[in-house]
Amino acid sequence: MQPGDVHLTDEASAAGRAIRSLTVLGMTVALGMLALGGVVLLDARQDAWQQAEQSVQNLVIALERDISHTISTYDLSLRGAVEALQQPGIESVAPAIRHTAIFDRAASADYLGSLLVLDATGAIAEDSTSIVPHALDLVDRDYFQVHRDQPAAGLFVSRPFNSRLRAGDASIAISRRLPDTGGQFNGVVVGTLRIAYFRDLFSRLDLGTAGAVSLARTDGVPILRQPPAPAAAEGLQRQQQELIRRFRIEPAGSFVGPSAVDGLTRLFTYRQVGALPLVIAVALSVDDIYAAWWRKAVGIGSILAVLCGATIVLCVLFRRELLRRLRAERALMETAEKLAVMAATDEMTGLANRRAFEAEIDQEWRRAVRNETPLALLMLDADWFKSYNDRYGHQAGDDALRKIAACIQENIRRPGDIGARYGGEEFVALLPDTGHDGAINTASRISASLATLAIPHDACPTGKVTLSIGIAVMPPGSTETDQALLRRADQALYEAKRTGRARICIAPAQPRPATATGTAAIEPVA
Repeated sequence: MQPGDVHLTDEASAAGRAIRSLTVLGMTVALGMLALGGVVLLDARQDAWQQAEQSVQNLVIALERDISHTISTYDLSLRGAVEALQQPGIESVAPAIRHTAIFDRAASADYLGSLLVLDATGAIAEDSTSIVPHALDLVDRDYFQVHRDQPAAGLFVSRPFNSRLRAGDASIAISRRLPDTGGQFNGVVVGTLRIAYFRDLFSRLDLGTAGAVSLARTDGVPILRQPPAPAAAEGLQRQQQELIRRFRIEPAGSFVGPSAVDGLTRLFTYRQVGALPLVIAVALSVDDIYAAWWRKAVGIGSILAVLCGATIVLCVLFRRELLRRLRAERALMETAEKLAVMAATDEMTGLANRRAFEAEIDQEWRRAVRNETPLALLMLDADWFKSYNDRYGHQAGDDALRKIAACIQENIRRPGDIGARYGGEEFVALLPDTGHDGAINTASRISASLATLAIPHDACPTGKVTLSIGIAVMPPGSTETDQALLRRADQALYEAKRTGRARICIAPAQPRPATATGTAAIEPVA
């Protein structure tokens, strides 16, 4: 090689380093701008959604309280009428005095209709608007039939109907049963509430271009939707049925879905109206919720596009070289990662292998000694497993070991816990910062999980595959070595095997005198 060649090689290396540095810098700037913009936009999007959720929840609560207060006030009039009618001798007083006594506490407002007392036949016996009641028979009304047939109906809210006293006036009835002195059905006290009350209440709400608010009975009968459903009564009925289905699962909540009325995706928030058989629901269009955010996203996105475009122009000349190098580096890294995983994993069970476990227990033991925290070790062994292999074959045995490994993995739930195949049909579970109770609970969960699988094993007294488990715990501040912890766990496992298998044995925390044998506790596996 000539000196000039060396010089050119040095320059090429320097240029390559400069190109790499410039490319990394340019991509970092571009990715940084994109990441920052993305974080800002996602945060703004989440804020828009949370604000909409909070606003609609507050709105539903306000509507629920308003409606509940109105109906509760009207209910006081019903209760007052019932109490007055149950007073001794009320039937014998003069009509004017009886009328005053019955309706003395009757509420009055623009949307409240007349308060009526129906006798046991459905005829109007008393009318709050007139001493002489109207000659009407209301036996066909649902509120009369419900109170007649259901003594425990309580406060009842009827289906919407057109009033016979005020032609064309859509209303609902609020009613209570009127019992006689013996508790038998003696009629109904009922008052009407005009649907216009709900319409005027809902019309004052600003729900965006496609928002809607609805009120329905808990049996799915719609009372009012604002704005009205566009000639889609069937769709409205389906929407109310979906709302009631969710209401029966949870009395108040929110969900997102397409409307059965017009197909628009909305955020539905619903709530029961007090203790009444009514459900109020407010639906906001998802498009309306994100409308302001989209305007912001377009503005910020445009700026980011210009800045990132300028950065990309500077990087595009180095793209091929960069991609080639990235592909090569990525392939090497993936290969290294796969090799590392293969070296630390038991191929059959997917748990850590013994080599990885030994490295892990050494590390966790040092941490436990340094931090003076407990360290628990479980040794698990499949009972009568040689007999299992002889009876069912090694392929079935491997499958059983995989199921045992899955039970272990499912029940060591913390990031620091590790399960490993220790050898053959023997497994271990290392539980940092875990005392006796936590170790016993984990062992019990593993045994219970395996029991639910009910893997058949004719050679086992239980008729299914079971585990013998030995537990050893190094208490805080102990100077015990990791190998000593392993020996104690192995001794506890041996004791579990010796005392009948299919059980959990706990090794004593410290070595016992020579006269002591066995383990600190022995528990049969459930």
